Amino acid sequence: MNPLIEQVKTEIAYLGYSQRTCKSYCEHLLKLSHYFNKPLDSITDDELNTFFNDPAIRKLSRASQKVQINSIWFLFKHILHRPLNLDIALPKAKTRAPTYLSRDDIRRLIENCTDMRLKTLIVVCYGCGLRIGELLHIKVQDIDGKRKTILIEQGKGDKSRYVVASDSVLNQLRSYWKMYHPTGWMFYSRWLMDKPMSASSFRRPLREHARHCGLTHCNPHALRHAYATHQLESGMPLHQLQHQLGHSDIKTTQSYLHWLPELGHGGVDLLASLVKP
Repeated sequence: MNPLIEQVKTEIAYLGYSQRTCKSYCEHLLKLSHYFNKPLDSITDDELNTFFNDPAIRKLSRASQKVQINSIWFLFKHILHRPLNLDIALPKAKTRAPTYLSRDDIRRLIENCTDMRLKTLIVVCYGCGLRIGELLHIKVQDIDGKRKTILIEQGKGDKSRYVVASDSVLNQLRSYWKMYHPTGWMFYSRWLMDKPMSASSFRRPLREHARHCGLTHCNPHALRHAYATHQLESGMPLHQLQHQLGHSDIKTTQSYLHWLPELGHGGVDLLASLVKP
């Protein structure tokens, strides 16, 4: 691999960035090197501005362009120790309301599921509000039945935390363990027990199962959203939900009040005593 990219990889590991970030940054920098067909340390700011004005780049999503910019910024700041002056106009961020699954939707997903592995994945993902990467990287040793917690190691941003596991979640995990007897990864690959199952191995069957239950646009992240909204409806304090979800900024957790105003204080009817039907 490119020596500069190897340095980026080493520096990312030293600074404690996640493996996902490392992989993403290195891939983008390698593509950039191929695009210009010259060493990364010889690329100028003007050339980078030309690159980001390329129609093929401009049509990418805002998130994809930001990852590319961040990878270049990391290279310049931490490896080349050079200032970076880019003149880039990113597309406006699109805000979309998350898919809302009702409690009845969740009940149908669980009650109609006959596959033990899929059912357990649904129960744990929804029951703990986990990201798919966190869910699939649970190890048997991370589950503490006495304390009713699950250790989430290296979640988003490489941050670890404990999440509360309800009795229903723990009972489902016990039933799953009796059938599959995992020893390392709780949800191991069907082909290699020493590897966690892939994200697609959960997404695809969940989508198909949801379709049979009459639900569309159902994915693991929708289960996480459902957990958050249902816990807020049940009165969970916002700061507690923030920890359970692993949000570094409480504003991210507060977004659920924005998407679903009925979860917050809707205000009183100021006209109730003034206007008669």
